[in-house]
Amino acid sequence: MKICIVSNSHPTNDVRLYYKLAMSLAKQNEVYLITTNGIVNNTRNPYQIVVDASSRRLAIWHLGKKVKELKPEIIICVEPLTLLIAWILKKRQKFKVVFDVHEFFALSFSERFPRFLRYPAYLFYQLSLKQLMKIADAVFTVNQEICNQLLGRNKRIPSLVLPNYPVKNVWDYECNIPGSLEQLCQMKFDFIYTGGLTEDRGIYKILKVVSLLKHDFPFLKVLILGKFLKPETEKRFNQSINDYNLNAIIYYQSWIPAEKIGLLLKRCRFGLWIFNPKNRRLRLSTPLKVLEYLSAGLPVITIKTPLMKALIEKNGVGICSPYQSKALADACAKMLKLSDNEYNAMSKKCLELSENKYNWETMEPELFKVINGLGKK
Repeated sequence: MKICIVSNSHPTNDVRLYYKLAMSLAKQNEVYLITTNGIVNNTRNPYQIVVDASSRRLAIWHLGKKVKELKPEIIICVEPLTLLIAWILKKRQKFKVVFDVHEFFALSFSERFPRFLRYPAYLFYQLSLKQLMKIADAVFTVNQEICNQLLGRNKRIPSLVLPNYPVKNVWDYECNIPGSLEQLCQMKFDFIYTGGLTEDRGIYKILKVVSLLKHDFPFLKVLILGKFLKPETEKRFNQSINDYNLNAIIYYQSWIPAEKIGLLLKRCRFGLWIFNPKNRRLRLSTPLKVLEYLSAGLPVITIKTPLMKALIEKNGVGICSPYQSKALADACAKMLKLSDNEYNAMSKKCLELSENKYNWETMEPELFKVINGLGKK
């Protein structure tokens, strides 16, 4: 069976789309990942195809043209805009449509507006998305909350919660160390944060917490890995490092390929996920970074929410704290004071949890069941 995975924003080497969905489906099918950027692979399954995206307005047209040319039995749409391709081509090509949703699209859209307009903006987007989704024969979501928001009690469309778990043993490999990472790879770090660098994702809170810790832990080292989404955030970040006198403690590395992240995780002791719990999108989701920390054996220091307490505290793989700088600093200090035996035992629990429960391979049977069911219809 021929399957096309279509995205107008993710690269062809995206972790979820290529290393998980495409690689899994390629075990039983001929899979094409078609996007607007990334690397090209025309020789082995799953194939990676990049279309012309010099004009954003024409990108969807080029994606649709490639889908039409390949004539798949199933198309997996990743963003709402890619559902337009399904609406245009489905009647002629008779393929089945899967909508793979791994973002709170409506909530994200509403956050662009002033507070008093956010709810109307959310409703507008959500209603529009539900109309677009009527073309779908099945829906994948990254968590149950997104599934509830989009489908509610609608049982007409088959759905599958497909969490963004890392693949099993994701960091158990050797790869070349790029020159840009050589210095960092010779160091050891106490804490690491990976991901988008924004205020709600805790980038300023981390600096404040570190400033409180440095007096008791003068040799502390913290690695920040990610992209700034706004120039003003980066400017404030750099200014805060100077204001708190953290230049010898904070190490910053901009974005690196996903397959290289393990090189840095292996050199760290604890993973940080210090998000603003008032942000509903962040509060209701389990980010990939947390699961990748666990798969590298890193206990996690995070915010006390029902979701994080169930994952981190219940399993004994880290600590949860209120979203206050002093409380977070106390939680970090408690982790730093663990004896070697206590730390090693907790790290082992992280690895076992990832190996036995929170890995992508546990989801493959359900994924194959839905896809094969669509192929038989």
